Amino acid sequence: MRIGVEVTPAELQEMGADSADELKLMLIEQIDEGVVGDDGEAGADWLSGYTVDVFVQ
Repeated sequence: MRIGVEVTPAELQEMGADSADELKLMLIEQIDEGVVGDDGEAGADWLSGYTVDVFVQ
């Protein structure tokens, strides 16, 4: 699975990220650790393999 995210420089700043790479790491951490399904499983437990790409507009 491939997850693509497009953000503006202002959105990066608003989210506290200094670069697309930093936001990418933040998103991966959130998906793996913070997204919890109805059964209490984290994203890393139920998602198939994935990559995240962040593009700054």
